[in-house]
Amino acid sequence: MHQLICFGDSITAGWNGEKDTPRLTDRLVSGLNCQVRNAGVSGETTDQAVRRLDHDVLDLPYDKVTVLFGANDSSFHKGIPLTRFIRNLDRIVRAISPDKVILMTPSPVIDARQIGKRTNERVSLYAQAVRTCARSHGAVLIDLNREMAGKDNYEPLLLADGLHFSDAGYDFLAGLMVNKLKDN
Repeated sequence: MHQLICFGDSITAGWNGEKDTPRLTDRLVSGLNCQVRNAGVSGETTDQAVRRLDHDVLDLPYDKVTVLFGANDSSFHKGIPLTRFIRNLDRIVRAISPDKVILMTPSPVIDARQIGKRTNERVSLYAQAVRTCARSHGAVLIDLNREMAGKDNYEPLLLADGLHFSDAGYDFLAGLMVNKLKDN
């Protein structure tokens, strides 16, 4: 049976405003014939991800690893510089192996609900960095940012905080992931 690790922040972990939930993992298990390990940690940036990469990914069996960071890196309160985000992401991809990683761009936010925390303008810079990283390594990409922004209204995919995913958002994300994983 195939092994999938989902490596990321609270979007991967499954945040409902109070605690981590298995929303994404449950949807992936039902859509794929594989074992899924959710290695999402709420509030994390790529700085912390690099430090836990060995323990949460490399020391475990895997066939594919999805990598979704950028929401916290692009925030004003955590403020990971774009150049360091790019360096961290490159390190993660090289360690996992470009042929086993599936990079995902950070999702857009609802600007009016994220005042003082992050903006779509800033998130877009980090999303572009993920696209560039995927292209330079020949890695698979799920462009979550463009997929969501391309919808007539993506607000129902997010919770009231304008960042974290609603049940509909996890259905949307899992659908993109299942389709991409079946193709790769």
